[in-house]
Amino acid sequence: MPPKEERKKKFQPFVSTIDPNKHADALKEIEIRHAEDARMAELAAEEALEEECEEEEDEEYFEELLGNEDSTIVGRIDLAFPETIDEFADSELCYPPSYYTLSPKERLLLLYAENFRHQFIINNPNRRPLVLALPNECKVQKFVSTTIRPTAFLHVPLIRNAEECAKFVADFIIYEPLEDMMSFPTRLISPASLLRRRQGNSFEMATLLCSMLLGAGFQAFVVSGVARAETVECDLREKPYPYQMPPPKVEEEQKAKPTTGSKYKLRPLPDLRSHLEENMAELLMQKEAEEQKIKDEALQRTLEELELQPVDKYHFRRSHAWVVVLDNAPWVTVKAVHKTDASPKMLAARFFEPSTGFICETHCKQYILIDSVWNQYNYYVNKQEYQRLSEIRWDLRDTTDWEHILPGEPPEMRTYVVYSDENLADLVHPIQDEHHLDTIRSWVMKLHIGAKEFEERFPKLEKTVYYQKAKHERYSPYSQRTGKVMQLTLYSDDEYNQPTEHWEFFENRTDKLISIKYNYETSQTEENFAIGRNDSLKAMYYSDKHRGKELYFYSAPRLDSLYYLRIETDSVTLQYKERSDFCYYQLFELKANSNFLKKIVEKFHRNHNLPADKDIAVRSFLLLSHKITLKFHYARGALTASTCEFTKPPKPDYGQEIVFDLSLVKLYKANAADPDPTQLEVYRLMLAQLNYEEKIIKQFEKIVEENNQILDQRRFEHENPVLTFCIFDGLRNAAARNSRLEKKEKEDAYKRDVQTKPADFLAPYLVIYKNRALTYDESWAAYKACLSDLKSRFVFLLNDLQRQYEDLITESKSLKRFLNKFENQFNNFDYEQLVQEAKQINLNKRMVQQRLTITHEEAQKKYETVKQSLINDPRLNLIKEQEKPSEKRTSRKLRRAIKKVTTD
Repeated sequence: MPPKEERKKKFQPFVSTIDPNKHADALKEIEIRHAEDARMAELAAEEALEEECEEEEDEEYFEELLGNEDSTIVGRIDLAFPETIDEFADSELCYPPSYYTLSPKERLLLLYAENFRHQFIINNPNRRPLVLALPNECKVQKFVSTTIRPTAFLHVPLIRNAEECAKFVADFIIYEPLEDMMSFPTRLISPASLLRRRQGNSFEMATLLCSMLLGAGFQAFVVSGVARAETVECDLREKPYPYQMPPPKVEEEQKAKPTTGSKYKLRPLPDLRSHLEENMAELLMQKEAEEQKIKDEALQRTLEELELQPVDKYHFRRSHAWVVVLDNAPWVTVKAVHKTDASPKMLAARFFEPSTGFICETHCKQYILIDSVWNQYNYYVNKQEYQRLSEIRWDLRDTTDWEHILPGEPPEMRTYVVYSDENLADLVHPIQDEHHLDTIRSWVMKLHIGAKEFEERFPKLEKTVYYQKAKHERYSPYSQRTGKVMQLTLYSDDEYNQPTEHWEFFENRTDKLISIKYNYETSQTEENFAIGRNDSLKAMYYSDKHRGKELYFYSAPRLDSLYYLRIETDSVTLQYKERSDFCYYQLFELKANSNFLKKIVEKFHRNHNLPADKDIAVRSFLLLSHKITLKFHYARGALTASTCEFTKPPKPDYGQEIVFDLSLVKLYKANAADPDPTQLEVYRLMLAQLNYEEKIIKQFEKIVEENNQILDQRRFEHENPVLTFCIFDGLRNAAARNSRLEKKEKEDAYKRDVQTKPADFLAPYLVIYKNRALTYDESWAAYKACLSDLKSRFVFLLNDLQRQYEDLITESKSLKRFLNKFENQFNNFDYEQLVQEAKQINLNKRMVQQRLTITHEEAQKKYETVKQSLINDPRLNLIKEQEKPSEKRTSRKLRRAIKKVTTD
């Protein structure tokens, strides 16, 4: 090679053949692995620091809680078992004896619990004290499991509905935090007393909620543990509004469905442009959107963590109680309907906060630690140390994770290990035969919630809760004059000084008002109504800034099928649904600052019963220019539509017809092959439009009048709201209730009169005379009829007894003949059976004979008594006071007849 070429090659730039992206994926995996290892190491360090802080704080907690006292004193059960009989036996609160006394088994149970508590403190000196037995309202220590009273209520919302039970407890009871959040709870009153008092701490509310959930069929447990400060204080000002915002009630106008085109149509021209750049831009936008979504999720998690109050020295000390419900446990009777991520083998749990009624999963951040749980059967201590709540295993039958105070389990929670040579039935035996201690029946009296208390719901008939930039107010039904039951106000600041939107919800209104929404920025008000108004009004929109109003109607009940009405200063717009004339739109334009019409526009849907060139699509009345324009529908495959324009001729004199002038008509045919309309058809079309113009002008006047009536009615309803109630409402329908009470009083008075007064034998025979004075003949007829019926009844009764007596004699004789004839053909057993049957027949015969004798004697006595009472009855005119000489013989005969009847 020449030197010149070598020198040139020597000084040429070096070109690398190595691909710089060859190991990018491997390097990226290494970086991700290193980042993951660093994150795991950081988490482990945080957990270790948290455990160390927890231990230090627990030690400080016990030092501050106890001072110079021994740690074994916290939660100690007094083994002297003091009772408060002298103080509460004759109390005005009328507590049952189970409240202020202790049964022998309760004393044994408390002794067992105190022994367990003492051993637990010795074995776990750094654990928080257990809530085993707390003083009740009568200052007597009761085991916490016996305080739960499972109860099912008859109120429909509370039947097998866990969410409604939680909301009811949060609304019905006023939550009061513990006097010292870092200390041991000092009381646990019964759920029955809590329902009467309607104010309690978290342990008492959790006990009530657990009782209601157990009665509803859920597997619920009271949880004792540690919660965050905002949960213990029931502070929701940092929590966003948890419920869904009320959606608009008005439906959007249904868009017309696109009609299918013709079968034969031109194909569109192919798009020969390059879409590479557009596709690349779309891919970049999708990638950016995914990255932004990941950033937003990370930012949201960061904000949620920042929103939580910072960890302080009391972070692991705030005692709190809530309720846990196990949804898919094998022993659960009511299965949950909500979706859970847990596998079928893993028990899923939900937390119920009694102070707010909210439900959350176990991974929520408002709870920190769980010390123990209990239900009406047993008490379980959590042995899973330093476990996050989301990682806790909820199989309470596993003794490695949960320590039981009482060794026995309910039958539905038991597990049996059955070998091949054993039968499961042999292992199941009554719990009374088991030799271990179990809980007693709850000492709490039956829980009761009246209809009035359940309806009022809130202790002060209202409840206000502050959320993040939201104020939620609720009211009891019929407590507000306007029927308002809820009010929601949104704010733009955290001090609740600058409102942005405001909702008010109503019930039981005669005007069917449901809600009112007010927007402070636009000054627009929205009112929504339920179906049932006379004007079928559905919603109304109006603003303080302009005079325009929008009204929506329920189109089905209205005769004109009106759906939408918009009123402005210079126009009125109407929309219809499913009208018989296919009209769906009307526009009335007015002159400025007047009610004079200048233009009317109508639009119609396609009527397939008419040809397209005769089916009107748009009709306009130009009142100022005295013209009428018609636009017909497009025919299939047509590019234009036929039109027709009329110039209105002058009005003729009275009694004369309109003179038709063809020069005042402009016609356009979309299809030139169609025949031209005749002058008669055009003349009739013009007359129809002129008549319709007068009709629609009158319709506009009715629309304006109806709109004014609706606005006046709404103004009156707003100033004078009236509430309605069901006729079966026993709490408010006073008229019906009073009428029922009066009817009941009358029935009770009638029953008392019937029981106190003697029997009136003559009353049925005086009905035909309608409470008037009887004549001599009528009195004699009533007298004879009464005695005749009485005698007939006694004769019938005596004849019936005589017939029974004769039947028994016949049966006895036949049985005696049968025994005498076949005496040697029976064995001893059959013969004794027949002898016993004969003795029974003779006994029945003597009984019937005795009844016959007694009835005959009583019949004679009663007959004489009735005769004497009829003779002395003032309602019968049997003996005349003043007799004429000619009537003495008749009266003498009557006295002889009465004497004869009396002596018979």
